[in-house]
Amino acid sequence: MNKHITRTILSGLLLALLALVGRPVDAQGYSFAVPELTMQVFIQPDASAHIVYAITFENHGQIIDIVDVGLPHRDYNLNQMSASINGHPLTNIRKSSYIDVGVEIHLGGHAIPRGERGTLHFETTMPNMVYQDTTDDDLASFQITPTWFDGSLVRGTGDLVIQVILPEGVALDDALYQDVAFTGKRIENGQVLTEWRFEGVSITRAYRVGVSFPKTVMERVETMTFWRLVGDWFTGAFGALEDVFAICMGCSPFIFIFLVFMGLAKSAAKAGKPNYLPPIAEVEGGGIKRGLTAPESAALLELPLNKVLMLVLFGMLEKGLVRVHEAEPLTVLVAEAFETADKPHLQDDPVARRAYRRDVARRRGTILHKYEDPFLDLLEEHAGDAVNTLPVVDAMKTLVDGVAAKMQGFSLTETREYYQRVIERAMAQAAELGEVEARQDYLDKYLPWVMMNPNYRPVVTVGRYHYWPRWARTTPGGGGRGVAVDARGAPSSGHAPTFRDVAGSFAGWSEKTMGGMAAAIMPTALQKPAPPSTSYSSGGSSCACACAGCACACACAGGGR
Repeated sequence: MNKHITRTILSGLLLALLALVGRPVDAQGYSFAVPELTMQVFIQPDASAHIVYAITFENHGQIIDIVDVGLPHRDYNLNQMSASINGHPLTNIRKSSYIDVGVEIHLGGHAIPRGERGTLHFETTMPNMVYQDTTDDDLASFQITPTWFDGSLVRGTGDLVIQVILPEGVALDDALYQDVAFTGKRIENGQVLTEWRFEGVSITRAYRVGVSFPKTVMERVETMTFWRLVGDWFTGAFGALEDVFAICMGCSPFIFIFLVFMGLAKSAAKAGKPNYLPPIAEVEGGGIKRGLTAPESAALLELPLNKVLMLVLFGMLEKGLVRVHEAEPLTVLVAEAFETADKPHLQDDPVARRAYRRDVARRRGTILHKYEDPFLDLLEEHAGDAVNTLPVVDAMKTLVDGVAAKMQGFSLTETREYYQRVIERAMAQAAELGEVEARQDYLDKYLPWVMMNPNYRPVVTVGRYHYWPRWARTTPGGGGRGVAVDARGAPSSGHAPTFRDVAGSFAGWSEKTMGGMAAAIMPTALQKPAPPSTSYSSGGSSCACACAGCACACACAGGGR
């Protein structure tokens, strides 16, 4: 009987139980590195996926004669699989006896001896892998995790490359990543190839990636039922409690309940994180694209969508294109000079409508950016509605598309680094200003760049000083946010700042408002958040397919022997 590299799934209370049992004897002596693992996935119109692995093993222990590979789900066909090792065909592929969902590939006379390398090539076609994207009826969704190996047996690090090739007919800009940004996106042989590269990592855990694309290129997609969605949410939530069960065998019931609650809260928080913008593809070219506005730079840097939306609105407020109608929830109206609803000749002519607004802006000594037009149209169409209820997806897409067009011929990497330095410099310079007047003058000019720094609060709230933008300054009342301010933005009551002062400061109000804006952009067609992920131990070796949140997450956990 061949010896096997044992893979053990540890979940829930089994984690503590199996820890007592220990690793079977036949896993002892195995030690290997995985310097390279490449996974290519070819999405088929019938919702299947053709998966191609190239896995290089560097053996430091006893002979490797069997390799386990995890699969996305149980509906596989052994007759649709092929394998080879260093170019030598392998025909003995069986259902794995050691991992829950996967196969074992017997290397036979081409086993990898100690001190040698071997590259395993494995191909299979898996049905039912492409799902209806639950955030957008027009999109299909695909997620996958490559197989991985037992952390106690793997030496060193390696390079992991995941490539997903989409069906013919998908445009480059229509491929949207889910949670983990592409490291590359290009056209190869007439099809969009999306790529993720993880360099210098240990292939001992799940690396889940996902992509959404237009459903029109598909003959069919899998759909998600309500009860399956609920079941998979609980799978993800209780997977987050793995460590809780492991450490809590001797806890009091009260501590155990508390830790369970914290684990569920952590899982829910992860599932509810803000959406991010889709990536802007790297194109050939060089040099830095200067002159981008703060919202455009935020889009380029792929900041959270609600922060980008806030920067757009604050910019329009600063220029007087719009005005605050209600502070909480933030409700913004188009300034009277830029209103077009009362001009019938502009209603069906967007070109004339934008030309009219630009002319008004020019006469008022300001600039109307192209991406601001859709927001003005939206605010006029939904006059009086709170920002967090507005359908802003199309307007945000105009912004992103505009940035992508401006980046043609420029280096994406160099430009991102440049604007990151701009943000850091703006923050540093603002922090150095001691006098209230100097600080306020500086922030009046560079507030958007300062706010792009995740830790901007100490700059806009210093001691008793609370900065408010020019468009929000009133005396008294602090723009209706609950704090009376003097002309410099400092509390006028003469007392030390209280919790209420801070909560009513611009920093507190803007953060609360920005959080509320998430409702306007989640879910969105621009970017899909990852669903709650199933937690596996470092020794996990089974495969599961879970669909939750907004997309299908087909997670493959694999093993080696």
